[in-house]
Amino acid sequence: RLRSSTAPPPPPPPPSPRLRPPQIETAPFAFVLNESRAWVEQHVPYFHSSDEDLNTAYWYRWRVFHLHLARAPKSQRTPGCDPKGCHVITEFLKKVPWSGPANTIVCPAGHHFAEARWVKDGRYAGDYARFWLRGAGWRKQYTFWPAHSVWRHSLLVDARPGAAGSLAHELLPALEANYRDWVRTHYHTGARCMFQSCHADGQENSATLDGCRPTINAVMFAEATAIAAAAAAAGNATLSAHFEEEAARWRGVVLERLWSEDLSFFTTLAQPPPKSLHAEIQWYRRKDSPTKGNSQSVQTYFGCLACPRGRACPPERGWPVGKLVPVRELSALASPWYFGAVPAAPAGRSRKFATAWAQLHDAKGFASPWGPRTTERRSQCYNFSNAAQCNWNGPVWPFEVSKAATALAELLQTHPPQPHAGIAAWEALMLTYARAHTRARAEGRAPPHVDEDLHPDDGYWITRRKLHISPYLPISPPISRGR
Repeated sequence: RLRSSTAPPPPPPPPSPRLRPPQIETAPFAFVLNESRAWVEQHVPYFHSSDEDLNTAYWYRWRVFHLHLARAPKSQRTPGCDPKGCHVITEFLKKVPWSGPANTIVCPAGHHFAEARWVKDGRYAGDYARFWLRGAGWRKQYTFWPAHSVWRHSLLVDARPGAAGSLAHELLPALEANYRDWVRTHYHTGARCMFQSCHADGQENSATLDGCRPTINAVMFAEATAIAAAAAAAGNATLSAHFEEEAARWRGVVLERLWSEDLSFFTTLAQPPPKSLHAEIQWYRRKDSPTKGNSQSVQTYFGCLACPRGRACPPERGWPVGKLVPVRELSALASPWYFGAVPAAPAGRSRKFATAWAQLHDAKGFASPWGPRTTERRSQCYNFSNAAQCNWNGPVWPFEVSKAATALAELLQTHPPQPHAGIAAWEALMLTYARAHTRARAEGRAPPHVDEDLHPDDGYWITRRKLHISPYLPISPPISRGR
């Protein structure tokens, strides 16, 4: 019998051992995590780098996240939430007068979602979204981007983003209703753009003040884009097509109306509040309104807060209506890329807009030892005098630095190579951000610490110092709003 001339195939290799995630070793950071250590080890992704400031800041941020987890009152029953009350996330540990139910404030909610989507237990992100969109949360008190947040959450956690059973699918009607409600009250029909006051943008005494700001208009692009994607995933082609048109409209506003050729930068188009917003405020002041006369659920502050008369910058009567404000602000750098309003193609147009990033490391622009300033250093409006506790006219705000870092990452990952922005700039920004947590000075507290605004040159937390030792604010005992 003839033997086969072909050798038999070799036996298959033994199966590879199942890869296991690295064991989270948090012992070196026990001094940071304290009683949050067990929860963090159970719920969050492992991270380690060669930079100790970055490592410490990472675990500290999760400690802070855990401290701010709370529940809405059980009596405020919200469909889909935990029967014991919606899981929510607070901005301040102690109750502040301008907060809503359960001490919640919508201003940082977009950041809260960005962190909560990484928590292994999806109830935190899910309940928090339901609280704002179906529950008692004051969702129009500050600029808010729930559709963008919920869609990003779905992209991360769902095998089929937006499909039936996902959070995006569940909340699609509420997200659409929220979008239309914002357009109803904040769309400026004369200027054909979205109005927002700097205060309701979460940026008290921003140098460009009120008007059609790059922030809110970039947010509307992201909201429309997310709703279009969620509608497409749900099989609603008509709704998806409508919101694709909406997204194109807002992109046009940002790129064509809010770009200053003189500054090579996005900026605010000065406008007064639209009549529809004034009508909304009056409605909330009525006793038969949903808040029974409490107008705090929508912002009622316009212009410069606690500012002296006779000032030159910003002008006492406001910036000239219908004109682009000649001041560069960090929020106008971060928002267009953070929310994806600047397209990657054509490459020449992408590079044109990305020239704005040269200001990030310019000493006359935003650069400082402790992070990017909120207003360019060269501006006459930089650090203008006023009696307000918080100001966005120069100090470093971690709120906006984190947006800028995300925006720069989006630029580097999705756009052609840029001459004014590279990986080295992103790494430097992240390390400076981390060291603001681990090395900045806070009265009465050892680092790590995070607060509202940081002195860009001297590295101390400004509002904390004002509330603790300022002779102009004799408060006893001192108030702490940090962490």
